[in-house]
Amino acid sequence: MFLNLRPSAPLNAFVESLWYSERGALPHTRERSLPTGSAHIVIPLLQDHLIRYESVNDRCARRLHGPIVQGPSDRFGLRGTGGPSVVIGVQFKPGGAAAFFGGALPHLRNRTELLEDLWGPAAPALQEQLKAASSPQRALLHLQGHLVRRLQQAAPPDPLAVRAIAAFGQDPALARVQPVQRAAGHLPAQFIRRFEAAVGLTPKRYARVLRLGVLLPTLVRCGPRDWAGIAVDAGYFDQSHLIREFRQMAGMSPGQYTPVHADMPTHVALHESSNPVCDPAGDG
Repeated sequence: MFLNLRPSAPLNAFVESLWYSERGALPHTRERSLPTGSAHIVIPLLQDHLIRYESVNDRCARRLHGPIVQGPSDRFGLRGTGGPSVVIGVQFKPGGAAAFFGGALPHLRNRTELLEDLWGPAAPALQEQLKAASSPQRALLHLQGHLVRRLQQAAPPDPLAVRAIAAFGQDPALARVQPVQRAAGHLPAQFIRRFEAAVGLTPKRYARVLRLGVLLPTLVRCGPRDWAGIAVDAGYFDQSHLIREFRQMAGMSPGQYTPVHADMPTHVALHESSNPVCDPAGDG
């Protein structure tokens, strides 16, 4: 079962969606999570910990007991998916997580940390309240209310970052940093500093993730056909540029890319004889 809740105002300016996932065991015990450029919160409701790996070759899992925050990323992460799972989570909009994590966001880039380290005792308390909810729908509404209350204490978003994100989003395949920086009317160093503080990624890294976001649905829909044409349509200079960036961000070649489901283009199963054996339990 998967439920998705689009938040209402004022939260919808910061959060893309609140979601609830309940599933049985999967045939694979690990997945690549490809970068989206956004931060996420994941809260386990069934299992007592979530599993993350530092690299494909890691044989022992990193066990994270309690809710976690996944910082904005421009490279893939690895999560454990073995065993049944019930989790609830938050997908922030680009730049939206800064209201909830403030200056910590750049330090969370490509990292997964315990939410308790940022929110203190409120994080495990929230987890217990969500576990006690009478239904998944009630849990989602409770999570939404918690975020709205936190938002009341947050600093307003940086208008420079808001305008820059909107400019990049007008045509993600053609996102280029210099025109957006010039339109912002700031020197490059100041523009980069303020953008990174709000988004967690530098403008250049963010633009790369946007191109990947354009490319993945094309690969899901069409498969690896005319690589030169696919590269141009997704905003890459040429085929070699596409392959190089894809390997850097996804840890594999475009031709190896096969998502677990067409509706989940950023999730790629790992089927390896060398899978870690220390702890197969994971999250949704």
